[in-house]
Amino acid sequence: MVSVLLFKEFDKREVDTLPAIVFNYLGAILLGSVLFISPVQLIQIHAQDWFWSAIVVGALFLFNFFLIAKTAVNQGVSVATFANKISLVFPVIFTVLYFGESAGILKIIGIALALCSVYLLTFKSSSLPKSPFGLFPLFIFVFTGITELLINFTQKIYFTSDSEISYFVIACFSISFVLGIGILLFQNKRIRRKEVAAGLLLSLPNTFGLYFFIKALNSFQDSSSILPIMNIGTLLLAIFVGFILYQEKLTNRNWLGVLAAFASILILTLC
Repeated sequence: MVSVLLFKEFDKREVDTLPAIVFNYLGAILLGSVLFISPVQLIQIHAQDWFWSAIVVGALFLFNFFLIAKTAVNQGVSVATFANKISLVFPVIFTVLYFGESAGILKIIGIALALCSVYLLTFKSSSLPKSPFGLFPLFIFVFTGITELLINFTQKIYFTSDSEISYFVIACFSISFVLGIGILLFQNKRIRRKEVAAGLLLSLPNTFGLYFFIKALNSFQDSSSILPIMNIGTLLLAIFVGFILYQEKLTNRNWLGVLAAFASILILTLC
């Protein structure tokens, strides 16, 4: 959620979002090489069985982070955070359909609530959004969900140990950085020092958030007990910070979406 707040501050300080996001991945690679993997592993990414999956996920990381940045600026911290967090419905559906896991009534209810929450958070009224930014929460939900689905699939098919997830994510960050540099060169973007500095600053919460998330999961035998606490804690903080710092107000429809999202996360992670 710190990343979402930084995007709001970048907008205030006229920091170009795309270059900042691209250099965020450079910072993430450098930190990841210290926390997760060795430099030797970094240059062996292309030899891994999951390399093609990393390319797709890396591209989705870059695109989705840009959507989150624009949503945070145009629709608020809380909406951007909620759209990102409730995407866990995708890996749940995938594990049911592809791996044949059981789909009880609670899972079905949880999925239905997640879909309702996306609708209620995206549309502030019964009409379609007048601005294209209005649909961004829906896009975040879909693309984050697809990303998590691919990570889940890659983990189940290719990974031989739990520690390999960190290697895969840093590999995806590397792909994101290379693709991002290519886009900047293609657009002939002017890169200022403040964009580079902003990107490196942005990499700190992203990388350390990943680090402590993995540490938390490894510290608990049952990850389902810690995931809902982390997700709901993040969502509550997003609402509070958005209101206190930026005077963001949610409509009644949005509040219904918030409640539906809470219920969905609890059901899908605990059932």
